[in-house]
Amino acid sequence: MTVFDQTTVLQFHPADPDHLDLALSEAWASLMGAHGGYVTALAVRAIEARLDTQTVRTVCTSFLRPVAVGPASMSIETLRAGRSLSTFVVTLTQNGKPTTSTRVTTAAAAPGSEWDHAAPLPVPPVADCIVVPGPPGIRHLDHGNGLLDPAHLPLTRSEHAVLQGHIRPSEPRPIDTAWLVMVLDFFPPAAWTKVDPPTGGVSVDYTVHIHRPLARTLLDDEWLAVSLRSDISTSGLCLEHGAVAAPDGQLLAESFHTRWTG
Repeated sequence: MTVFDQTTVLQFHPADPDHLDLALSEAWASLMGAHGGYVTALAVRAIEARLDTQTVRTVCTSFLRPVAVGPASMSIETLRAGRSLSTFVVTLTQNGKPTTSTRVTTAAAAPGSEWDHAAPLPVPPVADCIVVPGPPGIRHLDHGNGLLDPAHLPLTRSEHAVLQGHIRPSEPRPIDTAWLVMVLDFFPPAAWTKVDPPTGGVSVDYTVHIHRPLARTLLDDEWLAVSLRSDISTSGLCLEHGAVAAPDGQLLAESFHTRWTG
């Protein structure tokens, strides 16, 4: 098992499948406590464990309080269990207080109207992107090999809040739903290319919609493209729109990440 898989495995007791005590791994220490993408991936794992014919399609985490590495408890509430669509709420609690609330929507594959007019992500080729070392102690960065577009880097006070580049797992593993949910929060906030931290770094709500997982391991020369941009900040909040695409350009998932800029 990769470190990602080891640190996201959950063991619910058959006698109480809606509650679990767990420890948030130090391998996911980030700038402020536990990495938000990792916490959201845990909620995905909790719901995937109880699915049969349905798959996770949309995940929305509200960050109620800072999440710390260490002991926590998790509870699952089923809001709707249907044949085509189901909705769950996963609550993470620490020290007796809820820290995150994640709503997960699952769906069964069904025939219907389909289209894909998504434009290619405006990310430069891999050869034109660079490695940018992160600050010491940001351990979530160990889980991926990232390259950034040198035209849009954190702390450069760019005209636009844009961050883009390429990513692949640091250990070979399939690009599944849980990993996609994590990776759209892997890079620094797009706001940090325009304003200095910590402005724009605190997560309020994080939503990911899965179009399709890649469901295979990347070849040695393959990378995923990632684009993050925040075009508007008003009244103390900015919205970051993210997208991740397969090596052939097919869009895998998109995110909407509300961040505090007050």
